[in-house]
Amino acid sequence: MAYSYEIEPRPSDLGGGCKLRLIEDGIEVGGGVFLPDEDLIEEDPELAEQTAYDDALAEASAWLASR
Repeated sequence: MAYSYEIEPRPSDLGGGCKLRLIEDGIEVGGGVFLPDEDLIEEDPELAEQTAYDDALAEASAWLASR
């Protein structure tokens, strides 16, 4: 079995952040949406987006490790 993931940015009109896709043998089997940290959006939008990416990456890494 082959396991992988994709993390894609989401448009700002949808709230920004990232979409995670968990892939097993070429088929999406899970994932989620990771939104920017609400507390950081006004103060540091770039850091808020990075936090969303980091959360998605942590989820993907945990999923891969469990396989």
